Amino acid sequence: MPVEIAKAGWVYRRTSILKRWKRNWCVLYSDGALKCFESPDSKVAEWSGVLPTKCLLIKTGSQVGNVKAPQGRSVESLLMLTFVGNHTLTMCAESPEDMSAWQTALEQARVLNRTASAPPPPPPPTDAVAPPPYPTQNAAGVAGFAGQMYYGPHPPPYVVQHPGTTVIYVSDYPSYYYRRRYDGSDVAMGLLAGAAFGSLMWGPLLWW
Repeated sequence: MPVEIAKAGWVYRRTSILKRWKRNWCVLYSDGALKCFESPDSKVAEWSGVLPTKCLLIKTGSQVGNVKAPQGRSVESLLMLTFVGNHTLTMCAESPEDMSAWQTALEQARVLNRTASAPPPPPPPTDAVAPPPYPTQNAAGVAGFAGQMYYGPHPPPYVVQHPGTTVIYVSDYPSYYYRRRYDGSDVAMGLLAGAAFGSLMWGPLLWW
């Protein structure tokens, strides 16, 4: 698919070595590429650059600095493009009005696709949600404690709880549960205490 032309026209380009002004036919394409040809019919560009990824700054008029405009042209018609690596391209438009038109087109090309290529912002934080129950288990609420959920009894039940609230530790025996303030400590300690308490209850019966 051919790339459309955003702007084209005659400008003076200052050569990089001899610092002389040379009249070129400059073409700015819709993808942000800028090329300077000897004439509108030329196929090979004498200068080319990519603005969206390489152009850092565009100066105009007296901002260009100690650069003399071509004969018959004013300083207000000057443009200077600064690229990565401190490379510059100095141009002079046909008139100050033409310079303003080039400046607008070049600035639009310089920031082309920068918003689209930027990484997406991180998603906003959301509250933790309970994991789905095992296929062979049913989720049940802890009586008297809204929002408390446990899964069980096989494998051993566990509690889904938000930090900073009371945790209900449910053992294999539904009639016993343990309350503990969640502060990041090891949940296994609560389960171990429940298992030890249950063994003490059933221990004497096993001796008979």
